[in-house]
Amino acid sequence: MKRLILSVFVMIVGSLSITAQDKNNFSFSIGPELSFATGSFSNTHTVGTGGTVQAEYYVMEKLKATATFGLLAYVGKSGPVSNTKNKGRTIIPIRVGAKYFLTGGIYGGAQIGVAFLGNYQPTGTAFAYSPLMLGYEFKTKSEKTIDATIKYDAYTGSGGIGTVGAFGIRLAYVF
Repeated sequence: MKRLILSVFVMIVGSLSITAQDKNNFSFSIGPELSFATGSFSNTHTVGTGGTVQAEYYVMEKLKATATFGLLAYVGKSGPVSNTKNKGRTIIPIRVGAKYFLTGGIYGGAQIGVAFLGNYQPTGTAFAYSPLMLGYEFKTKSEKTIDATIKYDAYTGSGGIGTVGAFGIRLAYVF
């Protein structure tokens, strides 16, 4: 499963690069993310920080295909016993998806993929999904584009990992 998702990701990014002859159809964005643990994950961890790189390609007038790669690190909370603290957790998500522009720069989107989980017992991979993304792309005074997104991310794995969820905010510069 991991190899299949990774292969699909590589093919999409490769095809986006090959077909991106018109600069207006293809773009990259890079930016920081701030995430807040939800559900049972919030019992052991608090805030996550990191960043993502996202490739986007217009497939239709209001629809963009997306491919995202990132790194998030979550801070562990202190346990109920005064001298214990949960270890920090790292998540490396690789997702593909789409975003649809509703009006102007306002869009909704979703993504699926795989995530590599670090500092988990057992370590391994999980199914990664962002079922709800809402965002706004706006121009600065210098005609550069900024992408602001709020979203919910989840990672589901086996072997005691369960589901890890987080509400996130991304602010990215579009090239």
